[in-house]
Amino acid sequence: MITFSTWEWIRASGLSAYFLLFLSVCFGLIQNMNIINRNIRNVLFLMHQTAGWFAFLFAFFHGLLLYFDDYQPFSIREIFIPFLANYQPFFTGLGIIAFYSMFLIFVTTDLMKKVGRNIWKTVHLLILPSFILVSIHGLFIGTDTEETWGKNIYASAIFCFSILTVFRFLSKITVKNNRNRG
Repeated sequence: MITFSTWEWIRASGLSAYFLLFLSVCFGLIQNMNIINRNIRNVLFLMHQTAGWFAFLFAFFHGLLLYFDDYQPFSIREIFIPFLANYQPFFTGLGIIAFYSMFLIFVTTDLMKKVGRNIWKTVHLLILPSFILVSIHGLFIGTDTEETWGKNIYASAIFCFSILTVFRFLSKITVKNNRNRG
């Protein structure tokens, strides 16, 4: 019989959440570019939402498992209140803040008609700095960043995220300038 330690589940759920968040952010950035065909945009939108929800669920599972860990257990307060953890409080806090921003994005998305599109869009853009926060969280306290493959995962994700973010905003500026010209 194969058994898995809590620590392995914590690591696996954290990396899975990170990868799914990366996919969600990338799909969201790409699907909003005007060069993308409408049918492809619809598929990307569905993938963006699905990956985002699964990222949130895996992140929740990641945090919850810390309560049950024998090696470095976290209290409920340490899991849900940023910067209170005994273990790496700053970097743990960054992960908690990123988690709450994901939650806020989902709530405002579900309530978009009530909060309005402008508020929803402003809140939705929080995912960009939150992705950076969760990347820092993983880089500095993720066990797998001691391995070359772990560092490469974060470096590749941050690189792709940066390129897509710049390209996305440059494409919006170009479209806006073209509209103003004629």
